[in-house]
Amino acid sequence: MIKEKDSNNSEQKKGESHLTKPPKWHLYVGILQIFFSVLIGMVAVLLLLLFGGEFLIVDVVDWVLLVFGILLIGGSIWSFVMTVLGRKSGRLRGLLLENISSKKLRLVWVLFWSIWNIFVGVLLIFIFRLLYFGTADSLPDILIYILAIPFFGYAGLFIVSSIKFFLEKFWYKRDVRLIRGVTAAGIAFLIVFGTFGVTLAFWNPQWTDGVQRQQLFVTGEQPGRGYRIPALINLPDDVMLAFCESRFEAMSDLGDIDIVMKRSTDGGVTWDAIQVLQDRGEHTVHNPCPLFDNDTQTLWLPFCVDYNTVFIMNSTDLGVTWSEPRELTEEIAAGGLYCATGPGNGIQMSNGRLIIPSKIGEACVIYSDDNGFTWIKGGYVGNGEEPQVFESSNGSLAINCRSERGGNRIMAWSNDGGDTWDSWYYEEDLTAAGTQASTYRFTNTSTHTRSRVLFSNPNYFSRGHLTIRMSYDEGLTWNVSKQVYEGPSAYSSITILSDHTIVILFETGKYDYRESLTLIKIDLDWLTNGQDALVPV
Repeated sequence: MIKEKDSNNSEQKKGESHLTKPPKWHLYVGILQIFFSVLIGMVAVLLLLLFGGEFLIVDVVDWVLLVFGILLIGGSIWSFVMTVLGRKSGRLRGLLLENISSKKLRLVWVLFWSIWNIFVGVLLIFIFRLLYFGTADSLPDILIYILAIPFFGYAGLFIVSSIKFFLEKFWYKRDVRLIRGVTAAGIAFLIVFGTFGVTLAFWNPQWTDGVQRQQLFVTGEQPGRGYRIPALINLPDDVMLAFCESRFEAMSDLGDIDIVMKRSTDGGVTWDAIQVLQDRGEHTVHNPCPLFDNDTQTLWLPFCVDYNTVFIMNSTDLGVTWSEPRELTEEIAAGGLYCATGPGNGIQMSNGRLIIPSKIGEACVIYSDDNGFTWIKGGYVGNGEEPQVFESSNGSLAINCRSERGGNRIMAWSNDGGDTWDSWYYEEDLTAAGTQASTYRFTNTSTHTRSRVLFSNPNYFSRGHLTIRMSYDEGLTWNVSKQVYEGPSAYSSITILSDHTIVILFETGKYDYRESLTLIKIDLDWLTNGQDALVPV
């Protein structure tokens, strides 16, 4: 405990106030602090296990979390022990302001900690708000309430302690004591927040040379909204459409979410203004997954509402106008099941079948053999979520899924267009950061001398370091790999221009991947460092 001498005893000899017995309520405060510190440690471990890859910048200095936990729990136990010993001996023990000889320095010391603790208290409430929106759709309510206890507990302790100091010092004009243990806890928070503050100040992730880029959707472009879940498609004459979710709260997968679009008629050089395609008020409209029917020149856009219904709409003029949405939920036997199309892109197979990679209860595809007139849910893969697909040169269908437990990507093959699947397996060459990835057929042996399939995702244990890979053997191995950006990144979507420029729209930012959806352009020469070139057959 740090305290100041009572002004009524100012004539006493230095050190006499050490004989003051700590009040009994300090014991209860000490017990609460031990409870809060242990609970906040447990919460930190839980969040790291469930969302450990969410913030790249946290992973860079994750060691400080261990130091913080040791200091916070150790400091609360030490303060409680000092209080117990002080009550037994009848004198204060621990850190005491009397050890500072200058009264002015003592005042500055207490004033600093009081101001700092108010700042920490407010910051803890703000951090909990971020955690709430980031976890509310993933954790049961009881865990959310438990999560709130240490944040609001410490916030209350810090703020009340500081208010008590200011009232007694500047209103009642008397010397006061800080609440036992507040300084020890404040030191722990000072170290953790200070470390992250310094890290933020010097944080400057770099783009790989040769990457053309432009921010396409930026948080706040629509007042109060952020953008996630990109879906990019290139159409005839290099008309390019970029879809995404417009979220009232960018960190939450629930609530007021719309589907929006931007359109380019020059291969992504310039873009029209943002257009809202689906807005259902407070409902969640999510997971756009566009695909194009080359036979009928029809663009299809499936999406879901509230994770329990599936809809589809279409455009016959390359995205200028759109049909009214048609519900597919009963048609594909999705009633009562978790529904999420894509996200990313669908494809049309060489036999004309339209494929929408989806999770309808489990990972599968939705397909149509009559140009979108009717749709059927195919067989289940058996594992994975957020699938993407590509067709191999021999006509089989490959599906690439996010693993529900992290680790490597899941792949499976179908010889009947998604009706049934061979046994799924973990693809050793494709590491996963607990997030979506994009796959895209670049070239095949009917048009070029080599088969090439592209894959993009964060190449890190957390959401960062977006990397694009390429396979020459239909996805069996992925020997070509190059990092695009070393900063935060998450969901991505690949498409190809008519001149075979590779275009990727992905979530990224300097500090957090939810800052923007950025469009990049690269080519085969860049990807392979000049070791490969396109040779038509």
